[in-house]
Amino acid sequence: MQRYFVKYNNQDIEFLESDIHHITNVMRFKVGDEIEIVLEEKAYLVAIDNLHPLKVHIVNPILNDSELPYDLRVYFPLTKSDKAELVVQKLTEIGVSEIIFYRASRSVVKLTNEDFNKKKERYKKIAKEASEQCHRLKVLEISDLINFKDIKDHLASINLLAYEMDAGKTSSLYHELENINGSISLIVGPEGGLSEDEVSYLTSLNFKRVSLGKRILRCETAAIYGASVISSYIEQK
Repeated sequence: MQRYFVKYNNQDIEFLESDIHHITNVMRFKVGDEIEIVLEEKAYLVAIDNLHPLKVHIVNPILNDSELPYDLRVYFPLTKSDKAELVVQKLTEIGVSEIIFYRASRSVVKLTNEDFNKKKERYKKIAKEASEQCHRLKVLEISDLINFKDIKDHLASINLLAYEMDAGKTSSLYHELENINGSISLIVGPEGGLSEDEVSYLTSLNFKRVSLGKRILRCETAAIYGASVISSYIEQK
């Protein structure tokens, strides 16, 4: 069933203009049809009372929780837009709570904060649509672009570094997750890999080096695969 993120406006349920267009002109819903909404991180089944203006009333709450038991954050390097868009979409579906784009010394793409903010609006739209499609209760947060040294200001309880030089068995990843009791972050390097200085800096911040398998993965594959493995593991806890 179609799901939309909404908010309260003076106790009225308010939809985005783009969602109103989707409901009335794309999906062609009629009065009496039912849809799902997410309001303040809670899902509800609602029925349409009126289309112009759009008015709905709550039929009943939807109790199933689709979110991961722990917040999962991914640090992702600047890369080409198509790769970044794919990562945003798939990390949303996997259940990641936040993605932080960062500048690395070997990043092929170089962007100013202003240029990134223009792309960020596109990423936020992709995250919202993906969150609705996979029936999440939250939209993946897209943080501002940060410099590498600023990673210290965004640490989680457990911080993991997927390092290509440690390719091999994934036991190191599972070992670090065994005693999880809080948020998790995963950082993957750019196309050219992280420099020795960057790896040393992350180590000083208590990032644990882990392997994502025996093969060297592209940065977008590493982010999606790594988050998938972590998501699968913690949902069994």
